[in-house]
Amino acid sequence: MRWGVGLATVAAFLPAWWALAQTGVSKGPAKPAKRAQPPAVLRSDAFFADAFKEALVGPRPENLAAGSASSAAGSGVASGSTPATGSLPGSGEPAAGRGWSQWISASTIEDTIKQLKQQIDRQITTPSDFAGKGHKLARRDFTLLAVLLAVAAEYDGEVRWKKDAAAARDAFGRSAANFKVGTTQAFNEARSRKDELAELIGGSSPFAGKEAEASPNWAQLAGRGPLMQFLEQVWEPRLKPALADKSKFTANLEQVLHDAELFAMIGEVLAKDGMPDADASEYREFSHRLRDGAKQIRDAVLQKNYEQASAASAVITRACAECHENYRS
Repeated sequence: MRWGVGLATVAAFLPAWWALAQTGVSKGPAKPAKRAQPPAVLRSDAFFADAFKEALVGPRPENLAAGSASSAAGSGVASGSTPATGSLPGSGEPAAGRGWSQWISASTIEDTIKQLKQQIDRQITTPSDFAGKGHKLARRDFTLLAVLLAVAAEYDGEVRWKKDAAAARDAFGRSAANFKVGTTQAFNEARSRKDELAELIGGSSPFAGKEAEASPNWAQLAGRGPLMQFLEQVWEPRLKPALADKSKFTANLEQVLHDAELFAMIGEVLAKDGMPDADASEYREFSHRLRDGAKQIRDAVLQKNYEQASAASAVITRACAECHENYRS
């Protein structure tokens, strides 16, 4: 009986074994199926963990926008404004463009207007003080204020008070011309302008809706005498000493940058059509040497290059000395 059961069991499994044999399945371990080889991995050293730190070397090219502008024109896409060539220390603010921004930044315009407001508050106090030397200081500061607002109205970028700058420019410019004398009438006008300046900086719009000239009349707006007074008060006691010593230059980068941008702006203004002696090529050259030397100082600050700043200081010194020999009154 046991032998019979064994034969019966074998007989029962024979059909299943025969079916497996017909499908090509062997008793041994299955051979792995042949598959296509994976593609070789391409390796390259052109990738960086941090491209901004590892791949970008040296200063940003000044004509970087030229290629993008031409590409945009060819593709039918409108190009934007020219990227800046530098930035202010610690702020990342654009520092140069094609219009006024190539000479002065928006932050310098805004900061200087706020500083002038503080000075004007101290100068315009009583009629007696104004009649003394107060009106002279007010004329200097209101002249610079009018010039800054004229630049803000034409600025090739975003700058505070731009919408009301033209009307404010005309008002402050007219008043600056009236402050040649320290009369009671001039004092009352100065006090009104002081209040309007406080409102403007505080966020109000005292000049909203007021008419303004289409473009600045530089001859009436920017008195050369008051502008020269400003340059002298900054150059001798502050900017020139900072450029004569590397340690002072390094310790006062932001102040040097601020002053240099104002010098560059004024150098550009002094050569504007209608300004005194601006029709003389020699005088225009002196003004442009002042402007360009100041811009070189600005660029030197952005690059922290003292040698360049020192050389540019000599350019300004020579330009001013030679100009004063012929044109100073």
